[in-house]
Amino acid sequence: MDTETEFNTSMSTTTDACDLCGCLRDNTSPQYTAEEFNQIIQQLHDTPEHLPMGVRQHPGAIDLCGENDREKVKMLQEECDALRARLKGTERDLEELERAYNVKSVLLSCLSDGFDRLLTVSEIKADQEVSKQVNMSDRLSHRWLQPAERHGGAYVHHSRRLVQIRDQLASPQTQCPSLIVFLGNRKKDVALRALFPDNTLSQRQPYIQLDVDSRTTFADHPLLFSHCDARLEFHKTDRIPREYEEIPLRWPLIDLHHASDIILCRAMFMFTDVICIFADDLGGLDAVRDLLIRWAMVGHNASSLEYRPRVLVVMETDHKSPTYETLDEMDFDFVLGQNLNVTEVFVTPTLHRLPGQALSDIAQHCSLKNDLLKLADISRRDRKEQGYLFSVMHMAFFFQTALNHVCRAPQAPFDFVRGARAGIEVGQSHRFHLRDFLIVTRDRGWNLEDQASHIASTLLVDAYPPGSHFFSPAAVFDTLYRHHCQEALRSAELSSCCQPIEYHFASLRARLLLGKGPPRRIHEEGLARRRGLFRMIASSHTCLLCLSKPPQHPLPCGHAYCDVCAAWYGSPVEGAEYEYSVRHCALCHKATDILIRVLPPTASVRAITIDGGGVRAIMPLRFLGYMQKILGPGCLVQDMVDVAFGTSGGGIAVLKAFRQRRPISECQQTLADLIVRFFQGHPPLRTTWNKLIRTILCWWKDGWYDAGLWDGLLQKEFGVDQGMFDVQPVSGTKVAVTAVADQPVLLINYRRVVDPPGQRCVDHEMQTTGVASLAHSGGYYRVYTAPDPEHEPQLWKCGRATTAAPGKARLLPPIEIPGVGSCADGGLKHNNPALICRAETPFMWESNPVPGTLISLGTGKAGRPRRQRWRRGFAFRLYDSFLASMDAEQAWEDLLGQVDPANRRNYHRLNVTFPDQEPLLNAAAQVEWMTELADKTAERQVPGALTSLLLASFFFELSSPPCYNDGIYQCCGAIRGRLRGKYLVQALRRLHPQASTFVLGTSRLGVSPFEDAVCCDCARYCVPVKFEVDGLDSNIMLALELHPHQLQPLGGFPLSLRHLVDRLRINMIGCPGLPKLPARTECKSCELRIRRKARPDFENSSYRKRVRFI
Repeated sequence: MDTETEFNTSMSTTTDACDLCGCLRDNTSPQYTAEEFNQIIQQLHDTPEHLPMGVRQHPGAIDLCGENDREKVKMLQEECDALRARLKGTERDLEELERAYNVKSVLLSCLSDGFDRLLTVSEIKADQEVSKQVNMSDRLSHRWLQPAERHGGAYVHHSRRLVQIRDQLASPQTQCPSLIVFLGNRKKDVALRALFPDNTLSQRQPYIQLDVDSRTTFADHPLLFSHCDARLEFHKTDRIPREYEEIPLRWPLIDLHHASDIILCRAMFMFTDVICIFADDLGGLDAVRDLLIRWAMVGHNASSLEYRPRVLVVMETDHKSPTYETLDEMDFDFVLGQNLNVTEVFVTPTLHRLPGQALSDIAQHCSLKNDLLKLADISRRDRKEQGYLFSVMHMAFFFQTALNHVCRAPQAPFDFVRGARAGIEVGQSHRFHLRDFLIVTRDRGWNLEDQASHIASTLLVDAYPPGSHFFSPAAVFDTLYRHHCQEALRSAELSSCCQPIEYHFASLRARLLLGKGPPRRIHEEGLARRRGLFRMIASSHTCLLCLSKPPQHPLPCGHAYCDVCAAWYGSPVEGAEYEYSVRHCALCHKATDILIRVLPPTASVRAITIDGGGVRAIMPLRFLGYMQKILGPGCLVQDMVDVAFGTSGGGIAVLKAFRQRRPISECQQTLADLIVRFFQGHPPLRTTWNKLIRTILCWWKDGWYDAGLWDGLLQKEFGVDQGMFDVQPVSGTKVAVTAVADQPVLLINYRRVVDPPGQRCVDHEMQTTGVASLAHSGGYYRVYTAPDPEHEPQLWKCGRATTAAPGKARLLPPIEIPGVGSCADGGLKHNNPALICRAETPFMWESNPVPGTLISLGTGKAGRPRRQRWRRGFAFRLYDSFLASMDAEQAWEDLLGQVDPANRRNYHRLNVTFPDQEPLLNAAAQVEWMTELADKTAERQVPGALTSLLLASFFFELSSPPCYNDGIYQCCGAIRGRLRGKYLVQALRRLHPQASTFVLGTSRLGVSPFEDAVCCDCARYCVPVKFEVDGLDSNIMLALELHPHQLQPLGGFPLSLRHLVDRLRINMIGCPGLPKLPARTECKSCELRIRRKARPDFENSSYRKRVRFI
């Protein structure tokens, strides 16, 4: 390099005017590349041959004008001789420099190998550990994938290298990289050093390495390059390296080399733009041809992409036999062209011959780099046209998803469109919601254009959430929605051609690309244009805002929202969690005032059931009243319940307390007044003759008492027109009462999830009749949902149906409910509704939960068994069997047999034990005595049950994706409360004033559940927590220490990290996925506390920060 500099300097210091012709020279030294400079040297060695013929043969015979000209020529010849000698010396110096560079490279490689071996010695000194980590970090950071064999199983070790590169780039959301994969051995290593001189490249390793060209870090299209040996081997190991995440291969291995080909062809090459193969390292073109044919067989139909990577085969030029090279290349192209698999998987391979002359490595590979960049640009253009040009953010996510898919099912093609949804499929119920919308709008005079436009608008919101990759609309529609739209159109007796929907979908997606989004804004603009049309329609089966879920929250205008739409089109309430205020309907824009509560994704379900028992139903209300007394007036019992089921008299209590949300004290007074007024109208019979007449009338009228009085009392309490699925002051609690028609029936105020696990979707009969049948572990029951809002059962009729009370031949007559039939008391089959409640809960939410905490409120049990007067006889055995079918205690024992022993601590049975037999169902005179007995029992039983409800009101949320570092997942989040922070702390302090700290596993966190637990700004409960787990499936146990050595888990715990990630829809790569619900109003104080908790813990050191005073 010094010789070259000297040469350029000598050329630039010559005189300004040419001595031969007088022209002016350029004083600046010429700038040549290394290749051009070597060519100049080669030409100047043969300078006399480039002179004119006459000058070469007879230089003295040139006719010059004078003696002065001859002297100038002579001087010029002397300068040329001197220059020729200097150039010969320059060439020798360059050769010596190149040899020295090669020697230093070999020496550096040897030193690196020796240093690596020294680092593995177990007796290394403690003060060298930090130095080892620093020197090894660069080499380890390049690791990407490594096939491994451990304990007889095959695995893929993944270091999330793409995530590390993402964090290095300037704008990973907008930078769209190109990936080049280099395969070879020694020739490949030389080429990498020449192509990427600014990168620190490690020596050849038995794994796949990945890096980014440091010159393109800030470019719009960074250049990623990966390299590995031509023959990727499985590495045998006994442990998992801490920098790796292990993914098992869940398919039988025939050959390890075949498994390596699967990983390359069906995972890596889907994201590769150019595959650069060094033929000399593999054994020539024949070996490359066999390799490509083998890869084509493995990689055929690998994904849903209509994309083929480009292949560049690199060889060195052989000047001795150019004819043989040409024939070899022609044979190579001909054989590959005849193989259909190769042409379907790869673009026609391109051959590149490296220059054969003695050039430096950089000069020799300059043309190779140009060809690689040209092929990468063409590939990137094709990806952009087809909608598969990924940003670095999306590339990291899709590669992780594709790798998991290949390790699980290598033969199945990877679907990028479905993979982007992170396992959230478009359910089979979608077609039924589309069908319901089409039928309702068709009957109201909507034209096909308006129908197609609204459907396409809802599909846009579902297909392109903020931050997702914008796949082509044709691919998205064909993959996710075409089949559902065709089935919906066909079942609605409309044309099965969904071209109008697809046209509007593509048009709306084009608006999205023009920056007129986000999708929800485009959807709201369409809703505003069709506001007049929506005022004419309503549906009790389909949320008209999204057309993908059943409605759960009716509005006064007649429309109804699902949970998701309630969160997006409502406003989060200050100081609350997952609570929304709806001020106007997004469909018709009519004013409303309703409060909606949604189950947090990671919260457990809290359920209460109340048994049937006639007048004894007053006792469960006393239990609830005692709970309310402990909670205080600021916190209602209704706020601590998500699901409430009731039977018979317990059904009346459930409808009054949880459907109408009346205060518990008012419910107690109302039920007592109903009992008194009803039985005052039916005084007890004194004479035998009156009893005989009443018995005959009971047989004739199908009831012991007159139902007219009871119907009037219920209509006065619940109203005549209010429906079961109707507007509620606070919507969110799922309420159901049981009745018996030809089989048990649930009358509900919610709409079931239509795709329960293990069950087929609700069929056409369900949509038309409103009755869905389901066999479950507790028996056979039906769920009634009205086919339209006009046929919704009134609230008083539901109360009447569940209280056609049996009781030793004293009956109320059944009531006829359209669509259900003649309904009698639900206690005939499910006097304790706890079992049916647990079976029904998974159908209420998409997450299919079971109650984490269940409180069963009984109506009393006998203190001693009933005396058997006659032990034999068919009639008496039949009577005993009838009574056993209504045994609430036996039903509770059956339920506990189905619950995991670890979760039984949160299942409580609150019940009174009578001194003798249970009072009769119409024993109105004993109500006061039963009330006193229930109050004494409540003092003992309620605190434990209320503790479970309070702890179930806590839930944990991750604040950011778990960080995988050194083989562990580092997690940070917050413990939050579903109740208002102040009231939650007050209630917990009343019950357990000695509660000291939260406990994670066996580690006491030292965080008080009282002190600084409520944010001063937003008044919400928020306790930041940080922890580490070994794997996604590791159990996490978060508990509260109520007393010394007494722990009780929070709601939903124990659970796994995977459960938290899936429920919160967190992408482990950090790529935006399906949108999360807006859980709460923004609070910077809470966010700051969580961020401070998430900071890494630094060990104490002797370093002292210097402070400079100015």
